[in-house]
Amino acid sequence: MTTPSSGVGRRALLRGSVVAGLALLGVRSLGDAAPPSDTPDDGGEPPVLGLPRLTENGAKVPIIVEIAHPMEPDHHLASVRVVNDRDPIPSKGEFHFSPANGHVYLAFQARLDDGRSAVRVGAECSRGQRWSTTREIRVAAGGGGCAGPLPVSGRGEGEIRPPVIRLPQLLRGQPIEPGQIIDVQVKLKHPTRTGLVRRGGQWVSETEPFYLTGLDVFYGSARVSRFVLTPALADDPLITFRLRPRDEGLVRVVFRNSRGAELDASHPIRFG
Repeated sequence: MTTPSSGVGRRALLRGSVVAGLALLGVRSLGDAAPPSDTPDDGGEPPVLGLPRLTENGAKVPIIVEIAHPMEPDHHLASVRVVNDRDPIPSKGEFHFSPANGHVYLAFQARLDDGRSAVRVGAECSRGQRWSTTREIRVAAGGGGCAGPLPVSGRGEGEIRPPVIRLPQLLRGQPIEPGQIIDVQVKLKHPTRTGLVRRGGQWVSETEPFYLTGLDVFYGSARVSRFVLTPALADDPLITFRLRPRDEGLVRVVFRNSRGAELDASHPIRFG
């Protein structure tokens, strides 16, 4: 059982990590990361949620979630859901993890409607315990990102490109050691069209949405993570998660979109 002082220390460390991540994304109006709303009693910590207090661009709002929780085969953080109940697309994604992730850290960009609203992160561990954190945000009037038509069928080839995997630790010239938890960044060029328009103060579906529906992460032959994506994902997303490789191998990502296409990339991980 964690003592109160060590729990406070871990939460402060997590909040600092989330705020630093937002700063790297160029977000200036940070405030503090949202404090936990529920405290688990199973050795873990509730989610720490980072996002700007105010933004003028609701089409690309940075969201960072970090959770200190055991990641062992018999007890691990299994899933995270990001929701904004006020939006016409409430679900911002559902993210499933395994012990091979080593630590739950997630960064991505989502679409939010304009005005004041609340983003909620719900987490569940493999033993069935659930808890959540909520944070308020304001998107400037006229800056909402939920509307948008379907792209024309003759769009240019440059509009969609395969993903690229980056390992920041290697880019910094630092070696990877067995069992070390590392960041994995995945960037791809892919538009998102919600198909929604606002008429008479109501959201209506005008065209079929076009978006990335999922991301599977593999290490070797094993699936490490499964992300269920929605039309609330921003255009050309940059997604960051963590991995704990115990052996040398190949990390592979596979995206799928609403038209049935798959986009994949792989990157070797070597130690030393």
